[in-house]
Amino acid sequence: MIYNYYIDKRKNNKSDDFIDIHLEHPIETTNYEYLKVKLCDFKFLNNIFNISGNLMNNKFNIRRYSKTYINTGYGGGELFLTDEGFFNDQNALLVNEVIDITQHKSTITYDNTSLTYYNTADITSDTETYWQNILSDTIDGSTRKMKLQDTYIYFIEITSDERIASFDCVFYRDNSISSPESIDIVLQKYNTLSGFWDNIDIQTITFDVLQIAIQEISVSFSTVDNSNSITPSPNDKYRITSNSATVSFPLYIIKLQADKQIPVFDNGTVNTPTENTITIPDGFYKTSTLKKTLNDLLISYKISISFNEYTNKIKFTNDNTTFTPTTDDLIDENYELDLVIPNIENLKENFGIITSYQQYLNIPFNSYFEGDTHVNLMNFSKIIIVTNLAFKNKTHNDILNNGNVYGRGIGDVLCWVNADIPPFTCINYDNYERVDYELQNNHINYINFRFYNEKSQELFLDNCLINFEIIKEKIIIQ
Repeated sequence: MIYNYYIDKRKNNKSDDFIDIHLEHPIETTNYEYLKVKLCDFKFLNNIFNISGNLMNNKFNIRRYSKTYINTGYGGGELFLTDEGFFNDQNALLVNEVIDITQHKSTITYDNTSLTYYNTADITSDTETYWQNILSDTIDGSTRKMKLQDTYIYFIEITSDERIASFDCVFYRDNSISSPESIDIVLQKYNTLSGFWDNIDIQTITFDVLQIAIQEISVSFSTVDNSNSITPSPNDKYRITSNSATVSFPLYIIKLQADKQIPVFDNGTVNTPTENTITIPDGFYKTSTLKKTLNDLLISYKISISFNEYTNKIKFTNDNTTFTPTTDDLIDENYELDLVIPNIENLKENFGIITSYQQYLNIPFNSYFEGDTHVNLMNFSKIIIVTNLAFKNKTHNDILNNGNVYGRGIGDVLCWVNADIPPFTCINYDNYERVDYELQNNHINYINFRFYNEKSQELFLDNCLINFEIIKEKIIIQ
């Protein structure tokens, strides 16, 4: 007697990882009968992703060590305020001059530094040019000069996000005097808490009667907040002006330069490592799409992915550059990076990391880690159909015993079907040889089928058509 079954997995078990058949009437044998099972044909639309959570090959980790630096103070200095970016070699402005005639000021800006000149007597037109190249180290008192003291209000204001340590200024007068005259040059800094300008330093310069008409005096102003314990405020503002009430001659500034302080940092402390999971979205991947996806996922670590054009080996390149701490950025996030690949056979095969495999694989700074062999994105070539029916001659084999926790307690292998074809292609199996298997069961009311690949991983088929037979035969007594 033959019991024929035609099963469409989508009907009752579409979302399950198995097929369950509960028989309306049990199949039983007498003492003179035995049962056999025969898979007649099987069809499946190959829509199983080659990278997915079901195949356990879509996740790996990056172990990251960060390094934190401490700003221990400020030391030394370097030239900061020059004509670079503001003027060219011919002393012509490279930036726009923004003139506000209502406030009698003219502003030029380059990068994060703005220079504003206030002159209540002369800045009366928004079509004139008021800034001269007094930022050059080469001075020219005859043509490049800006008035700083007279009967009206004049001053120069510097706005910058740098910590200015000192100013170097050169002043001169352009006519004779009958008696010595002194002028107070004042350096001020804006107090962000009080909203007022605080005097940082006052330098008195004196012109003698016997000195030539053009007298150059260089004065360096040391800022009062030079202390290492004081943190500079953002967008620091400085002013250079004079508070002398009356002067018998116009005073000009013909050179204005400044040094900034250099922050000093310790050697840094390596922090406790953290591991971050990288999850590749489920899907069908070839090397080009895998490369793009990994590059997108690893961008924050500055790791780039490439494949050797001859060997198809994967390469993880550490693109981080030498980290230089600043007062605004004290943490080197990617000080050291390790690749953490789970010990899952097909994931290691996917990346071609076989002989060099270990728990942590370092991706060297300014270098790379390369797989041992070519990537292999074909995650199964067989669909192995197993059943809970007990075969007389056991077919359970090494494939299902190779570390497969899902396969424990499963019965025998009914068939394995070739599956090494492109996605969205129908996989067909027909039992042309009419192979069947004798069973030990003498009572059947429930049949279960599960599906695996040759790597001991359970396959989640959301569709398949399967035709099998349970055959009852009589025992022939010789």
